[in-house]
Amino acid sequence: MGVVLHYGPMTTTSLLNDLALRDDIVALLEQNDRRIPISLIGREIFRFRNPRVAHLRHLLLRLFADDPRLVVREDDYLELLPDEREFAPLSASEYIVLDVETTGMNPRIDRVMEISAFRIARREPRTPLSITDEFTTLVHPEREIPPAITLMTGITNEMVARAPRFCEIADELIAFIGSRVIVAHNASFDTNFLNAEIGRIYGQRLGNLCLCTLKLSRSLFPELANHKLPTIAYYLGIEMENHHRARDDAWATAKMFLRMLDLLEDRGIGTVFEAMEFHRKRSSRRALSRQNRYL
Repeated sequence: MGVVLHYGPMTTTSLLNDLALRDDIVALLEQNDRRIPISLIGREIFRFRNPRVAHLRHLLLRLFADDPRLVVREDDYLELLPDEREFAPLSASEYIVLDVETTGMNPRIDRVMEISAFRIARREPRTPLSITDEFTTLVHPEREIPPAITLMTGITNEMVARAPRFCEIADELIAFIGSRVIVAHNASFDTNFLNAEIGRIYGQRLGNLCLCTLKLSRSLFPELANHKLPTIAYYLGIEMENHHRARDDAWATAKMFLRMLDLLEDRGIGTVFEAMEFHRKRSSRRALSRQNRYL
């Protein structure tokens, strides 16, 4: 359970709100060289016209009480400190490439109904990285699957009727993920849902580093018309059978990520931190471009 960060006792509702707030604040930090004034968080995240810094300090100290990487400084700045895992070589790190299928788009009310994860590691010290292990299961979402979701995924209420609930697989899944780097296509979607499910059970969240193949693709393959998973898979010659089924999507993402690791190495990107910075800067440029359209 060392990969989970604890935020103290909370209700389910406040936990989910806090998880969403934390992710938004971390994203803002990453877009601003990891150090921002607390007042900016008040304006950008909480939408306060005249943010009260003292109130924000108290809120942030509670929100990040057990996360040593997020420091509220005496000069009323919030800083995201480096994590030693970020400086591990890409080629020496281990990864969990995962995909979740859900009953909808909102992790506060929708639930995971299928999850698949593949471990990427070295089988022997001098062998190349490869897919070594798998964790795949349907999950009983404890709610009805909407017809539109069944139409998109092919997953029916009958298929999940006897599947384990998330609380029954959570420990095994957390152990499988361990402290490895999480990789997913549109990673924030998958991790938000996993954190919501884990939060309902333990009041905790995953603390793993994450890489997003959607963001990496935008940086590595700017010539593509779009960066949807089937588009990239076709571009790289990777076969996909059932898009929007967790195992097929996670498998294709894992094969795609292995290709991306080689391309990152060719560009001189050698650490997890450099890969995170590589796709962060591209995302920041895209966000700035969108803003400029309205100026």
